[in-house]
Parts: sequence; C-alpha cells; structure tokens
Amino acid sequence: MKELLERHIADIFSSLHVENIHFEVYECGIDVLPEWTDKIQLTHDFLICSELNSYTARLQQFLGKKIFQYRDKIYWFDGELHIQSDQAGMKIPVIEEEAIDYLKKETLLPKWLDNFIYNDLGAEYAPNFQKFEYNLDLTKEENLKYLGTYFPRSYAESFCIFDNIFQNKVYKNFILSKDIFNILSIGSGTGGDLIGLMTVIDKYCPVSIPINILAIDGNENALSILGKIVDKFKTVFSRKVTLTIQSYMFPSIVNFDMSVNEIGLMKFDFILSFKMINEIISNGKGTCDNSYYDFIIKFLQLLSNEGLCTLLDVTTKAEHTTFNPILMNRQINQALQNLNDYQTLLPLSCNQYEKLCTEKCFTQQKFYISHSRKIKDISKVSYRVIGKMNMVNMLLNNRETTKYILQRNGQTITTFCPYSDSGNIVDGYKLNN
Repeated sequence: MKELLERHIADIFSSLHVENIHFEVYECGIDVLPEWTDKIQLTHDFLICSELNSYTARLQQFLGKKIFQYRDKIYWFDGELHIQSDQAGMKIPVIEEEAIDYLKKETLLPKWLDNFIYNDLGAEYAPNFQKFEYNLDLTKEENLKYLGTYFPRSYAESFCIFDNIFQNKVYKNFILSKDIFNILSIGSGTGGDLIGLMTVIDKYCPVSIPINILAIDGNENALSILGKIVDKFKTVFSRKVTLTIQSYMFPSIVNFDMSVNEIGLMKFDFILSFKMINEIISNGKGTCDNSYYDFIIKFLQLLSNEGLCTLLDVTTKAEHTTFNPILMNRQINQALQNLNDYQTLLPLSCNQYEKLCTEKCFTQQKFYISHSRKIKDISKVSYRVIGKMNMVNMLLNNRETTKYILQRNGQTITTFCPYSDSGNIVDGYKLNN
C-alpha cells in the first residue's frame, strides 16, 4: 500500500508539473517518524510531507485534502481516519453528523450471495490492483479472485447509490408504474453492479415486475460466472429475470456496432458501466482518451423517459494522461452540452453547474463492504448518474441555495463544490427523499 501511495503522489506532482520536489510517505503505525511529528496529531494510516513551496495551494486543490504547515514543511494524511482532533494548533472544521443527511456508503454482502460466490463458486479474496487493472484476458482462476475481491465492492457501490435513489418519492412512483425493467450493462464482468441494482429493485418493487438484462463484456469466463449468479438470484427471489449475454471486446467505444442484437432500437430503464472506461483509456495509450465523452454520446440515447445512466470508474490514472475523475467530469460536461435533453442527477452540484464548470474536478467517494472474507473492505470511485432533463427536474423540484459536499473523511469535510459557496450544507451525492 505504501509503495502504491508513493507512486500515486509522484504522479500527482508530475500532473502538476512540479519537478525536483522531495517528499516522504510514512506509515504511522510502523515507520520511524521524524522528531517534528511529535508536535502534531497523527490521525490517519499514512503521513505525507514535503517542503513548503509555491505549489502548495494548487496541490491542496488537486488533492481535495486539507494540507497543514509546520515551520518549513507541509504535510497531509491518507488512509483510514483514526483520531479526530486539532492539528498543530489549527482547528479542523468538523460538522456534527446529525446536522447533515449523508449518503449511506456501507453495506453487507447478502448471506445467500456471500455463500454462493465463496463456497459454491470458489471465489477468493485476493486484492491486487495492478493485476486487475485490465480484465479482459483474465483466466478462470483469476476471474475467481476478481469475483471474491472486486465483485463485492461493485455490489456495494451499486446498492448504496440506487438504494438512495429508489427512496425518492417521485422516482418511486415512476418505477412502480413499470411493466418491466430493462437493464443494459456495458462491461458487465461478473456483475457486481447488476446484482446490487437487482437487489434494490427487489427491495422496493413487486415481484410481479420482471427484469430484462442485456450484458456486454469481452471476457467469456466472467460472463459465465454472471449467468450462474443471475440464475441463483432468480431462485432466491422468485422473480422472472431474462439475461441476454453478448460477448464483445471494446477496443473503443466509438467502434461499437449499435445494430448488434438491435440494441439501437431498444430503450433501457438503467444503463450501467462500472470500472470499464478506464481500461479502454489505459489500453488505448492515447487513442481512446475521449471515451467518457464517446460513451455518453453513444449510449445515452438508449435511455427510456424515466431511465438512469450510471457511469462509475476508479480514481486512478493511465500512464499517459491525467486522473480518471478529471477526464470523466470534463468529458461528461462536454457531452451534455451537445445533448440538450439530458442532465446530471448526481452529484447534485453537477446538476446545477455542469454547463458552466471549468474545474479540473477530482471527485471521489468511498464505499465499504463487509463479507465473510473481509470486514469493511473499501473502494474509491467517482461516478455520475444522468437522466432525461424532464425527469431529473421532477426529482429535484425543491432546490435551495446550497453548499455541496463532494468529499469527506469521517466527520472532516475535505472538498466543497467551488461553485456552491453559500446556503445549506448538504451531501452532493445524496438525493433528497
């Protein structure tokens, strides 16, 4: 973890065009720390320090974290929060949890699903970020490691996002009037995001409403696992689910043929793409850097009138370009300027300011999932939820002057949307019920 963080910090300095800057990363509970750290409160797993310089303001804006100063040094923290207190005499702004209605970002893997993937399918919990950065050529054994590690994370992300949305009274009226739910999953893999959404559907909607899924992915082993999990879901919940699988490797979004399976003639209530676009960008090595824009232009037209498109990705970067959240936010904003009928639903700040935003916005949300192999496993992602403008406006009809929170660690708010500087403080990712 420390080595990955060191490379991550080096990439950040490179992206900011800061050269010849020395920095140190310390693991607080293990490493021997410099003497000056006795004068500060250590609050997280990792301490990063560097020299005071003119880049500090830009670095703080890019990180979305509070940077502190001690004499001729600057420092900040990463990892899990352990202590909440003053930092070297400087008060950390803390807002009481009860004062803000935050999005729920922690859940448990259902027992039936936990037992099925780990005991019946033989999944293994084995985190390896570099190994699973590109997943189209995974072997059967590697897919089982992916299933045991990253499937639960995608489940948690999807479940928490949609559980909030389905509680909105206006949206609930839309979904309860449906005769069928049509779902399109682009880069479905083993389907953690699909099962998260389907679990929410079963929680809020009558079993009489069937689910129709079109899942597209280039890894046939992953698609085979997805089929087994969907079959198990059907038996557990006694709901009619039709799964159509299409094997397709995405060298790019632009070249995808919409006529295959007559996909271009269909309308979907949910379009999902979780952690796929980053692989296309990385593998393209400069030829596919506009893939978030291309995805929105190509697939948003397939939404039904009440449909929602959720585009979610990891917060890392390809070697040749900048961080995925910056690319995602910029390119989605550009695409929506060319599609007048569509608008962002979440985050709420993008709903209001996407037409005028010029920020290099690095958004990040943390989700936590507990299962039989790991307690509070963490994923760090960035996402946007988009729908047709008329429907989105109906879900957000009671708008007030608001200051939107985009990132926080524990009770410490680290990033507000820069365009929202006054009014009630709310979680930018929490849809009002």
